[in-house]
Amino acid sequence: MEEYETVTKKGITEKRVYLDSGEFVVYGYESGGKISNKFRVVLGGKEKKSFFLIVTGKGRNMAIDSEYDDTVVILKDKKSISVADLLR
Repeated sequence: MEEYETVTKKGITEKRVYLDSGEFVVYGYESGGKISNKFRVVLGGKEKKSFFLIVTGKGRNMAIDSEYDDTVVILKDKKSISVADLLR
């Protein structure tokens, strides 16, 4: 087996194939001093994408495709900064 291959639980050999790379930003949502179980991942590669990641608590997480928006402002080190600035 080649180093870029993996075997699924069903015994099927799969190749790991490059799709895209680049910068990313992960941010969560806080309410009442606690971070919720929902996070957003913004990928700034050639193919710009965004996903919501939701922790289900059942040993698996759910990823939901969302509209790419790098104009969102988040709090970093007690300062407001846009996601676009973090991707640069």
